[in-house]
Amino acid sequence: MRLRRRLASAAAALALAVLPVPLAAGSAAAAAWRALPDAPQARSEVAAAVLGGRIALVGGYLADGSSSPRVDLYDPASGRWSRLPDLPQGVDHTMAAAAGGSLYVMGGHTPSGRGRRAFVLRPGRGWSELRPLPQARSAGGAAVVGGRVYVIGGLDLRGGRATRSFSYDIRQGRWRAVPGPPTARDHLGVAALGGRIYAVGGRTGGGNLDAAEAYDPRSRRWSRLPPLPTARSGLGAAVAAGLVVTVGGEGPEGTFPEVEAYDPRARRWRTLPPSPAPRHGVGVAAVGRRVYSLLGGPTPGLSTSAAVLALTLPRGGPFRPAEAAGRP
Repeated sequence: MRLRRRLASAAAALALAVLPVPLAAGSAAAAAWRALPDAPQARSEVAAAVLGGRIALVGGYLADGSSSPRVDLYDPASGRWSRLPDLPQGVDHTMAAAAGGSLYVMGGHTPSGRGRRAFVLRPGRGWSELRPLPQARSAGGAAVVGGRVYVIGGLDLRGGRATRSFSYDIRQGRWRAVPGPPTARDHLGVAALGGRIYAVGGRTGGGNLDAAEAYDPRSRRWSRLPPLPTARSGLGAAVAAGLVVTVGGEGPEGTFPEVEAYDPRARRWRTLPPSPAPRHGVGVAAVGRRVYSLLGGPTPGLSTSAAVLALTLPRGGPFRPAEAAGRP
């Protein structure tokens, strides 16, 4: 197992040194990671959301372990960074999502502990505080479906795994409790596709999980999916090309280069090109057919990076079916 990890790390290092050049669209080889301009500030345990075709990076740990209030905005069209107003407080392990041109940020770790505070940044205005979360949350995930922002999984005030999730009605400005994933966990990946919310990976006190589940807000029910091929936590998830793409993660032996995507139509996992710069606590977002891996820690625990990479998915694949890695 350790030999396999060393071989994977060596392959990732080689890929970083010589990034592949994407081929013509429509070829399976067209999916290749490329390095993009670094973010202005290195951080980890960030939250990411797509805001009007640009990617907002929210909060995170700094190298000294302090929590950042910074919010940066990356424009894929120009390749340039800009800065949005700072949050009212420094935060890491927060949850973020965007809807209607507004950026929503909920919970997270703050200097005073796990938080309930929630904020919205509306176009042309500064941050406004929303009604607080019904319970403190951190290290969960967020997604938007049907005019509601959902906060899924994570840790509660006392550090236990949350068994309830919450939805925020954007029009009414109210929170309500919704069922939590059948597998309570933190540091998971969350994304929405086709009116459903997907929760993948994560961890408990017993280690990393391969749990994969989907929530239907209409029926208020969760369903179990084929397990994530590589059990991991500290990963991110985004939707591109009709796939739920998972990137990053950490375990006792290091960070994970695996990139695996769930295909809801085929009900199976696909293997995508591994990340040349494995990280955990990474921001993951998608614009069009391109998946972005932003910042995060290159080694387990407190570590930071400013690196940004992108993976463009070819039209129609094909992608190799994933096999369970069998890691702890």
